[in-house]
Amino acid sequence: MNPPTQQSPATADITPGQALRVAILSNPDSGRNKQGMEWIDQALGSHPDIKQFQARNPAEITTVLSDISRSEPDILAINAGDGTIAATLTGLMEQQPFTRQPMLAILNGGTTNMIACDVGLKGNAKQSLDRLLHWARATTPAIQPVLRPLLRIQVGAKQSPLYGMSFGAGAIIKGMEYCQQKVLRPGLRDSLGPGLCALRILLALARNDHRYAPPVTMALSTLPEIANSNSPRDYFILMVTTLERLFFGTHPYWGDNKGALHFTAIQSHAKHALRTIPPIFWGRTNRHVTQENGYWSQKVDSLELTLDGTFAIDGEIYSTDTDQGPVRITRGGEINFLRFVDN
Repeated sequence: MNPPTQQSPATADITPGQALRVAILSNPDSGRNKQGMEWIDQALGSHPDIKQFQARNPAEITTVLSDISRSEPDILAINAGDGTIAATLTGLMEQQPFTRQPMLAILNGGTTNMIACDVGLKGNAKQSLDRLLHWARATTPAIQPVLRPLLRIQVGAKQSPLYGMSFGAGAIIKGMEYCQQKVLRPGLRDSLGPGLCALRILLALARNDHRYAPPVTMALSTLPEIANSNSPRDYFILMVTTLERLFFGTHPYWGDNKGALHFTAIQSHAKHALRTIPPIFWGRTNRHVTQENGYWSQKVDSLELTLDGTFAIDGEIYSTDTDQGPVRITRGGEINFLRFVDN
């Protein structure tokens, strides 16, 4: 393993006209990529110095990142979905294969592409890759870096930490399962399919309908602002994320704390749910959005919770129980993502 990673060139001014080295990591099993990836070979036809690497699971990603690090790229383009991106973030932060962390360029190669919709190169993956490679030859303001913090999720004391950009528990899991089984199969990709599923969950939350939005019992700690938070409570939804926008441009956060991580939770049987829950997913609050009524949102630097059940990290579902110990979510470093200026 290399020494601790240095900051990427995006943390300093990139000299206009500077050529940057690019490597591509693709998961051929990701949603869009299953339809074929010949377009990458076409895009690389005039860039013989750029190589594509493929990996299908976390173990392969760890090996591939080590291989990629030998060329010391300035930019790592990831052509995959949210799960592969999260696994790549885990490999980057835990294994530290690069002496200088590359900037990440996220392409829409997956099914839901929630991360790409916020910090990625939006739009058609082939066109985005073409623009990226053109920009890397002689950097211009057309693409600019954005620095974002990551989540570090530690389950108990014995398991290796995981990294990502979104953590969710409660009705989020039910929505994901419904989306995968009923919605995505017909081909509704990107944020449209998950957005439709989320609207169904929002309606269930507003109606206190436990069939489609079952609550989960959790105990939270390290949040002194929430009175008696370490006592188990039933929550409809709990989410922690560093993404600014979710499906349909939703922004379900409020509060003016100065932490790095967005935290939002809605308690089961929250009061005035029908008139309150839909607006708060676009960041709009009213006089009913209070902790006393079962609504919490603030920016935190850490959160510790215990639960028996499942949680999700960027679309991948994991299970835990109180015997394993608490799930601790903290700020896990920062990464520079590349975005089009016109995004």
